[in-house]
Formats: sequence, C-alpha cells, structure tokens
Amino acid sequence: MGRALGLGWARAGHEVLFGSRDVKKAKAVAADSFVSAQTGDFDAAAVFGDVILYTIRDYFPSSALKEPQALAGKIVIDCNNSAILGLDLPDPGNRPGIHFTTPIPSHAEELAADAPGARVVKAFNTMAAQVIELDRDELMRRRVSVFLCSDDAQAKSVVKELAEELGFIGVDCGGLERAQLVEGVGDFIRFQIIGMSLGPFATISVNVAPAR
Repeated sequence: MGRALGLGWARAGHEVLFGSRDVKKAKAVAADSFVSAQTGDFDAAAVFGDVILYTIRDYFPSSALKEPQALAGKIVIDCNNSAILGLDLPDPGNRPGIHFTTPIPSHAEELAADAPGARVVKAFNTMAAQVIELDRDELMRRRVSVFLCSDDAQAKSVVKELAEELGFIGVDCGGLERAQLVEGVGDFIRFQIIGMSLGPFATISVNVAPAR
C-alpha cells in the first residue's frame, strides 16, 4: 500500500519520502519510481511529511517510533485492517478456512488514542494495492470509492483531495467512530478477494440510483 500510494502521489507532483525499518527496501522502491523521492526510516518519515500514510499494522507509534510526538499536528492516514485468522495468524479455534475479526474500537481509533496529537483519517483500507496502481482514467471510469472517516474535517478534506488526484471518488463517512464500519467493509472486500477467489481487483463503488 505504501509503495502504490507513495508512487502515485510522487507522480502527481508531491514530495514523498518512503520510510521503512529496512532503509534499503525504501531506497529500492524510490529507485523504481522514475520520480524524485526521498528515503529514510520510520522516524524520518514522521518528521518529513505533512501527511503520513501509516501502514504498520499492529504496531502503534508509541512502539514503532523513537519520537512518536513527531506526529503531533500531522495528518495520519490509517489504511490498515486486522489480521486474517487462518492466513496472517493461526486461528485460535483451529477452524478451517479464513476468518475475520473486525476490532472494536477500530484500528484507526486505537491509532488516534496512541498518538493523541495526530489528525487521524481512516482511508484506503477497502482495496488491494493492485487497484491503486491502475491508471487514473481507469479508476475514474470505475468510480472506485475511498471511504473517509475522521473527527478532523479539514484533515479529511485533504485526504479526499489526495484520493481524487489518483482517480478515486472520496466518500465522507463522518467521524472516526465510523471507522468501525469501514474496517468491516475492508474485511468484506478481503473476503471477496481471498475467500471467494475474485482476485485483487475486486473493490467497491458506492452509487446512488436515480429516483423515479
């Protein structure tokens, strides 16, 4: 997700820094981008960006960053979903197949609680990276939805603009509490991709049928 979105925004003209635990991996992504991008570790990314894409599942800033206070005042996009039991983690009940456990509170709410100064926006969790890598015209034609939840209206507006630059349709879903619903939608899409074998291009578009 970080690679796909970072490259998309770099191509759109934004200054981007790819952060990783392994800086060599970040440099490899930047070298493959055909655009100008910087690299560094997680702390460098936290300091660099006005908008931070947070892709570290199950590790919150207090444990992932040496200086978590660097996120204060920054817009932090949470694109994470919970681990899939039977795939990412063993199922405690030893049930066959894959199983989803959408957390309450949501991952986004937990992130906001761990980084109280950050302006957290839930977004981009309802699609695979392969969808993000599609051409802008294709995304616009498909009208692929990006669901946005935040208690900070201005931060949500910025992320909506960033999504629509890439060709998505931003859908305002209200406050950060609604991330519980949006993370459930993410689980549903991942079930379609993996459980129903529809593949990584399965996604969702919200349309309103014309009234008669």
